[in-house]
Amino acid sequence: MSGICEICYLRQYDLFKDLDEEELDQLGRGSQPATVPKREYIFTPDEPSSQVYMLKSGRVRISRLSETGKHFTLVILEPGDIFGESAIFSDEPRRNFAEALDEAEICAIDKREFENVVMKNASVSLKIAQIVEHRLTEAQEQIEHLVFYDVQTRLARLLLKLADIHGERADKGVKIGIKLTHEDIASLIGSTRETTSKILNEFKANGWIDVQKRHIILLDQKVLAEMK
Repeated sequence: MSGICEICYLRQYDLFKDLDEEELDQLGRGSQPATVPKREYIFTPDEPSSQVYMLKSGRVRISRLSETGKHFTLVILEPGDIFGESAIFSDEPRRNFAEALDEAEICAIDKREFENVVMKNASVSLKIAQIVEHRLTEAQEQIEHLVFYDVQTRLARLLLKLADIHGERADKGVKIGIKLTHEDIASLIGSTRETTSKILNEFKANGWIDVQKRHIILLDQKVLAEMK
């Protein structure tokens, strides 16, 4: 990493829109931009929690390793998202993996500089609290799905959620506008790649979905929504 993240770049984030020039300059001086190659880690468990990250482009997966040694995806982040925010609340080492799913442009902001700005600006503090609450709610929802639903239902619900967030109108349905491997999807529903591939093929054979160039197209959202 080298250089600093420019003020005009930081201002693009909704999180920082209420900061004045001095506060933005403070963040900029404590920051470092970087380009992370696809499938490389930005941080891994047990590393020091010394930075907070802003995602400018690409996608980043936050995951945790299960007791069986498999990655369980907590969230897939999009441009404009913040991650590594737990560093603000604790000096404990990282617990999760942050992996670039595509080539990603990020801005790493020094934890202390970030904390100083947060402490002085109520709007930033509130937005950080809202982000943390949203992440906790999503994690709780994932746990409930693992406990109460079978793999087929978890997969159907995930596809509907991805279509809601990343959906694009297609000729015969709704195309999920991001590319995910079967391994990526499996890690999002707490399953294996083999089981996930089998169920996706069943969905396709039943005419509920189609797959074109690694993009999944939902052809019958009603059937998927009725799975329990």
